[in-house]
Amino acid sequence: MKLAFLQDVYRHDGPFATVYLDTSAGSEDAAKAMELRWRSARERLSRQGADERTLDALESNIALHGTRPGCRGRVLVASGGAVVFHDELDEPPEQFADDAGVAFEQVPQLMPYLRMRRTRIPHALAMVDRIGADITVVDSLGHAGHVTVEGDDDPHHKSHAAGEGDEKHHHQRVEERWKANAGRIAEELTRQVREHAAEVIVLGGDVEQRKLVQDRLRKGVRELVIETGASHRGRHAVDESLHREVGEAVATALRSRVEEAVGEFERARGNRAHATEGWKGTVDALLHDQVSTLLWSRDTGDSGADGVLAIGPEPNQVATDETTLTALGAAWVAHVPAQEAILRAAACTRADLVLVEEGTVELDDGLGALLRFTTTPE
Repeated sequence: MKLAFLQDVYRHDGPFATVYLDTSAGSEDAAKAMELRWRSARERLSRQGADERTLDALESNIALHGTRPGCRGRVLVASGGAVVFHDELDEPPEQFADDAGVAFEQVPQLMPYLRMRRTRIPHALAMVDRIGADITVVDSLGHAGHVTVEGDDDPHHKSHAAGEGDEKHHHQRVEERWKANAGRIAEELTRQVREHAAEVIVLGGDVEQRKLVQDRLRKGVRELVIETGASHRGRHAVDESLHREVGEAVATALRSRVEEAVGEFERARGNRAHATEGWKGTVDALLHDQVSTLLWSRDTGDSGADGVLAIGPEPNQVATDETTLTALGAAWVAHVPAQEAILRAAACTRADLVLVEEGTVELDDGLGALLRFTTTPE
């Protein structure tokens, strides 16, 4: 899981008010029920020290979005009188006890959110034909954007009506036009994938044109392609079966990412220069910006670090004790929930997160890390 989308959140100064709210609209009094839930959450945040401007900002955002059809939820983070992050949840946040659904801390409480959305990865769907393509890109927050690529359509069909010499020339012109259009599609698809950090490309539409497009994708993008059986471009092509196929492709890609990360970790764990595990080893590696991939057991809590870690103003400033940060010249030190301190450091030092199911790999304290370099800098 790419964590870059959270970096803007951590650029804001704390403390942060975090709230997980049930926004389901399954009954006639759903709006009233949500209002009561928010009122309770607001009171609890206020008791924890949240200021009125920040609480008012949360309230305005909640009122603006209202309830959602079905069983749904939302997570919101606010600081300094402004909402700095919010997202939809696919199900109500029922796992929280009354006092656990809100927090007012020096860091936002986003690890529960990531556990709830762990199957979501940015991806692109491109349906192509000889003339152009319809591209849909879904970002890390689940927001979809649509782009249409229209190439040259004159000519785009081969004809056997001309004489032999003219027919050969006509066919060559048509094939060159197909290739040119494929190049335009590949260029725009590459741009969209890089702009939205898509990790999977589902490619459908005309079978021969798919091959032309894939051949013209740049290195590093071409390897993301998974082909679909859907062979028609157009609005009616994106039906329920295609959505299901895209979902399956994304899920398969996610499983593959997890398996690759676990396999790499297993190979590297024998050499502590390439991997580390446990709270202390992982925290030390994050402090020195060494972590490329963080492996985190889904059921890991904060007990391995006595519940809290020390953080400083710099994103990578995380340690098991405050003297380490003081020695590094941290302007201030705060003690925050351990898993949130690690998430902040991982997101802001460009580490990827892999959430692993129980029994997938044995990790000390449920934590492990692959390292991007092998020595601790001076």
